[in-house]
Amino acid sequence: MKKLALAATMTGILSVAAAGFAVADNHKEGERPDRSEMRTERMLERFDNNSDGVISTAEVEAQKAERFAAADTNGDGGLSLEEIEAFHEAERERRMEMRKQRMFDRQDTNGDGVISIDEFESRGMPMFERIDADGDGEITEAELSEMKGHRGHRRGGWHHRGERPVQE
Repeated sequence: MKKLALAATMTGILSVAAAGFAVADNHKEGERPDRSEMRTERMLERFDNNSDGVISTAEVEAQKAERFAAADTNGDGGLSLEEIEAFHEAERERRMEMRKQRMFDRQDTNGDGVISIDEFESRGMPMFERIDADGDGEITEAELSEMKGHRGHRRGGWHHRGERPVQE
């Protein structure tokens, strides 16, 4: 069962990596990579230990062993519930810090470590734009009601940028 799960995981990882390479080939100098490209780059950074552009089974196994060792804080070769909880909390904090940094980096378009007023204002008003279904620059009571009806439907809903609710 473990071998099957590992094989499935590796197939997924390698598929994403291959897709990422195809996308990366079309990436022009100076352009910002999209989220898919960034995710692929992060996977390669995480798993491709020898930087050859390929994620091998040995690299994934090494990563698993490294994570286990990091979680096994008392070094007894086993993981207690407390060790697992502490490891997961540390991972959540690490991911949150990485997300905050990526958000900052996306906003800091010139890379000077400071978000200027121009950079801040250039981000637009995505929430306003999502609620303003007809794009007239005004939010009506009907549009607010429509937005309330879709709140909480994160996946597959109309809230994605550029999409509008279907008028029936």
